[in-house]
Amino acid sequence: MKGSQTVVPELRGPVFIGIDGGATGTRLRLAAADGTVLGEGKAGPSSLTLPLADSLAAVTIALDGALKVAGLGRDILGQAIAVFGLAGARNPERRTAFLARLPAMRDVAVVGDGYAALIGAHAGRPGLVIAIGTGTVAHVLRPDGSSDQIGGWGFPIGDEGSGAWLGWRALAEAIHVRDGRLTDPPGGTALHRELLELCGGSDAAILAWLQDARSTKYAGLAPIVLRHAAAGDPAARAHLAAAADAIVALARAADPGATLPLCLTGGLAAPLLPYLPETLAGRARPPRGSAVDGALLIARDRTPAERLEA
Repeated sequence: MKGSQTVVPELRGPVFIGIDGGATGTRLRLAAADGTVLGEGKAGPSSLTLPLADSLAAVTIALDGALKVAGLGRDILGQAIAVFGLAGARNPERRTAFLARLPAMRDVAVVGDGYAALIGAHAGRPGLVIAIGTGTVAHVLRPDGSSDQIGGWGFPIGDEGSGAWLGWRALAEAIHVRDGRLTDPPGGTALHRELLELCGGSDAAILAWLQDARSTKYAGLAPIVLRHAAAGDPAARAHLAAAADAIVALARAADPGATLPLCLTGGLAAPLLPYLPETLAGRARPPRGSAVDGALLIARDRTPAERLEA
């Protein structure tokens, strides 16, 4: 039927693919050489910390979705230049295995999802991004083209100032109240009492809660800390002040001269802003683009690719 025919675009030169893949989902954009967006696709998680088959399946779903929107077939991949911004990209074995199982393309590179977000946030220009969510990490691109990741070692050894760290710290303090190791104020604050009640109250219930506690479970306690801080709870406010100190330390390590443009991203960025010193909070600006934008900028050779260790 005439109305159901797909109009296939006439392409000149390479096509570019930018991907942002993390632990919660995957976003992919297909663009022509002149920057025209041809199609976009979405899928589930494609972090390289997941089983390789799951990461590849998510990328395939997102890629096929974008090709379908663009009215293109997989034969176009032979002229595709793709940059995958993936969580877990610093693992060389997983990165190599992932690349080996991708469809053949003209050129492919893998960078960290945080680096892609950095490039997108500052439109390829030098700058600093600090992500504050379940975990914390800073990414910096300097004027000389060098880049670094500060933090991002994961919970519990790192992620200071994150949601997981906040929840873990607050619950540990509540347990100290229960044990009598913390007696000021007597019986703790409303934050401590709610956290202990949430975990079941008894020794056995608390131990059962802790048995399978991972970063996401501790991060689930962060909204409780935020709520009590808003109500004036001194313990909750102290935890947020400590989290702000951790973010300041990340910023200082990444940009000692405090000269680079700064973006704060992630679910805890806005709640922590009032606790940050004005010298840092006053520099924060909204991102100019997304991690997908950053991946496409790298693919189009508009900015340096991340130099990942072998």
